[in-house]
Amino acid sequence: MALGFMVIQPGAAAPADYVEGEALVIFKSGTSAANARQAKVRHQLDTVRDFAGLSNRRVHSHVRSATQSTAALISGLQNDPDVELAEPNYYRRLTSATAVPNDTDFTKLWALRNTGQWANGYAGTAGADIRFIDAWRMATTEIREIVVAVVDSGIDMNHPDLAANLWTNPGEIAGDGLDNDGNGKADDVHGYDFTDNDADPSDAGFHGTHVSGIIAGVANNGLGVSGVAYHARVMPLKISSDGTTVDTASEIAAINYAVTMKTRGVNVVAINASFASANYSASESNAIQAAANAGIVFCAAAGNNGIDNTSFPFYPANYRLSNMIVVAASDADDQLASFSNYGSKVDLAAPGKNIYSTIPQWNGTVTASLTRGNTSYAASPLAYSGTTPGITATVYTCGYGNPADFPLAVRGNIALIQRGPAGNALTFATKLANAMTAGARAAIIYNNDPVAITANLGTLANWIPAHMISQTDGQALLSVLPATVTLSSTATPSTIYAYESGTSMATPYVAAAVAFAALNFPSETAAQRVARIVNHATPVGYLTGKVLSGGRLNLLGIVDTDADGLPDWWETAQLGGLGANPAADADGDGFTNLQEYLTGTQPNNPFSRLAISQTQIVANGSNLDFLITFPTASGVTYRVECSDTLAAGSWVALGNDISGTGNPVAVTDANAVALHAGRFYRVRIVAP
Repeated sequence: MALGFMVIQPGAAAPADYVEGEALVIFKSGTSAANARQAKVRHQLDTVRDFAGLSNRRVHSHVRSATQSTAALISGLQNDPDVELAEPNYYRRLTSATAVPNDTDFTKLWALRNTGQWANGYAGTAGADIRFIDAWRMATTEIREIVVAVVDSGIDMNHPDLAANLWTNPGEIAGDGLDNDGNGKADDVHGYDFTDNDADPSDAGFHGTHVSGIIAGVANNGLGVSGVAYHARVMPLKISSDGTTVDTASEIAAINYAVTMKTRGVNVVAINASFASANYSASESNAIQAAANAGIVFCAAAGNNGIDNTSFPFYPANYRLSNMIVVAASDADDQLASFSNYGSKVDLAAPGKNIYSTIPQWNGTVTASLTRGNTSYAASPLAYSGTTPGITATVYTCGYGNPADFPLAVRGNIALIQRGPAGNALTFATKLANAMTAGARAAIIYNNDPVAITANLGTLANWIPAHMISQTDGQALLSVLPATVTLSSTATPSTIYAYESGTSMATPYVAAAVAFAALNFPSETAAQRVARIVNHATPVGYLTGKVLSGGRLNLLGIVDTDADGLPDWWETAQLGGLGANPAADADGDGFTNLQEYLTGTQPNNPFSRLAISQTQIVANGSNLDFLITFPTASGVTYRVECSDTLAAGSWVALGNDISGTGNPVAVTDANAVALHAGRFYRVRIVAP
């Protein structure tokens, strides 16, 4: 699976893009694990991994041969009486285009609110959006953990617009090297890397970080973007070591992990699969079916070839299992994007052109600072190293960075490491890895000759912050050790976001919609969530005949399927089902159903209504204050107003607006008895 896009001409043969010397094997029903192992021995195959928990209770294996080609080993396996199917370990293609960095601003998120604004040099059509703001106004205020698994190239776990919404494994202890929760993966605190088989799912490119920002970018933090499901947690499951290509076996392992964690109580509601290719895989299909059995919705990109998936199938999109939603890309004019695949095998479209989201900080402009008291050192960040707004700690000399060079005192402090020596095999990455093993919070590497260099760690990982300084500065710092320094490494905010286009960008909108549905309707099945999303897409003329639903994703339609202004979850809980008349007043208290919803009161209880419940005069020293008490609902903003005359335009706010908590609140009119011979009060709803 590759970032970027692969074009297959209609009628052309699919390229042989699979991992040479490997295969995915499905053994026949009734074949025991022991017999499966014996079969692999007979064919001189090594087991890369087995996939427990896939559908139909048959043994599924990922195998490899050091001497046979894929064609040869599959030929041999197909004649084995214990084998039902053997197939290549196909590559898939992650579907996106070139990123164009821009400044951060909510107005760039046309998919959430389209006013016809310009985005990446293009002006759209007002209203061609997913109704994000209207939908969230009708969302429940209940809090529950909801997780979306992003099977992709990884994620920048320290991105300031993602870190707070990163999933944390409640059963794992970070950094102890143990599999605390017994799921077969040690230290999988925030996810897993299935290509390098370790617990560091740092982005190997930018794709997974961009996808994750669309789903769950942190909202209301004054930074960058807001994800569609900003309440959700992202579980990064890395299946690419180079940010471009992934193999099906790693994908299956990632899906299997999500299923395992679901069965252990983690509320994984969706898997985002922003990749595609033309090669069918029964093992992949079985893995997706296992996700269906666990109640997980699988959101798949239709592909970026501009062709009909009905005639020219792409996978995993074309498996068409009950838990799948297949997504095409639309633009800011509600037209099918020119690059997007389409057809009767595609469920709906979602915004996928000129989509602004997060990219890894190391792809942006990073500025380093290093000071000791009033002394500043010229520092440059090592490429791919971590960022920090500032660390103040003691520096200890750590020689050339060999494991034995680190004193115990460096734990929790900063390591000063010399570059080299000449002919030594210690790379910058090895030096920094040794510093991290020793417990250092950050590192400074100084040059071993006067020539200035720009250092590169050479690989993406969850590195600590690390700076490079000159030989002169390094020797000067060395002469005053131990010393306290302040080290910072920060990315310029405007450079850690970018525009991207592709069905890769459309798919996470739908994965986020699944999370939104799960928030509001927690008891629904995966199939019910699929129906809620697909059946209530906004009909769009341009999409008629292009996608099965003929529509584009509508977040508001998910929460209010009958479009009556009352959220489905509220109607069901308060009125026993959908179809209520918003203008009706069932309990005769003078408030309609719509007003009862907006005020947070009960529509079938005449004593539950927005009203001042208590008034009293309270002595406050020599003053006599007037106290007004009224009930509130969580998520609703109230305003108390007063007037001395009741004349038009005479009402004024009494103090600041009040955010409801679900409990009664009291508002004081200071010394009102003495200052006002007669005064009137009222309570109003300001928002939502």
